[in-house]
Amino acid sequence: MTQLAASPDRWALFLDDHVPGLTWLAATLREWGELPPGARRTWRVTVSASRSGDVSAIAALHEESGLLAVAALPGQPPPFLGSPDDVTRVIGSHETVEAVFAGQPYFAVRRLPGFQRSVVVFDKDPPPRPQGLRVARDDEWQALERLRLESDGLADPKDAVDLAGPCQAGVVWVLTYADDVPKALFRVEGVSSRRIQVTDACVHPSVRGRGLGAALLRAAANVARTEYARGVVLAVPADEPADRTAKAAGYERAGLLDDVRLA
Repeated sequence: MTQLAASPDRWALFLDDHVPGLTWLAATLREWGELPPGARRTWRVTVSASRSGDVSAIAALHEESGLLAVAALPGQPPPFLGSPDDVTRVIGSHETVEAVFAGQPYFAVRRLPGFQRSVVVFDKDPPPRPQGLRVARDDEWQALERLRLESDGLADPKDAVDLAGPCQAGVVWVLTYADDVPKALFRVEGVSSRRIQVTDACVHPSVRGRGLGAALLRAAANVARTEYARGVVLAVPADEPADRTAKAAGYERAGLLDDVRLA
């Protein structure tokens, strides 16, 4: 990463305050700030900030995948300082992503159809912990990966990764029935100062229509508040069924997250 202004803690706080859908990036920046200089690789970050260190915009490029995550105050252009050829994907709020394409004609030429997700948050007292909620066992990752694929689970907001690593680290949670077989899961993507970000929230088709989707989101809120003493954020499909499920679980909408790939 390239530090142009302020500090990783300030960068993370800016993301927590203004773009909750990028909580996973806030967590990444905090972790990066704790590394020795020689280990600070993979991400390249440019920041717009005042002399006092108040952040107004961030552009973070993952050099291996070409993922560009952007966040900015209204009217502030994202400060991307890199080669446009390295970017394969842009993620951020709708307004900020549109500003990126307006300021980068080469991006606009390469733009492919994208999609939006609704960002929802839960910052209230924790709901009761449901029966059947437990941490995934490290011998279950293959079954959980099948569950995610059969459920058309979306990995939000980054590309899907094998669940083996997170499962062994104890950050994948499952809901089970009496047979103790996982029927739904969610994964803790990142932990920042204010919230945790949850991804891979999915329910197997064989048990849909029983309210398990809302139960899973309430379970994530319980884990966030009781295990991490924080709220929770996740990005769900920007459609009426997902919004209805999130609302039934007590979540509030916090904005939209655009995800656009480049040719």
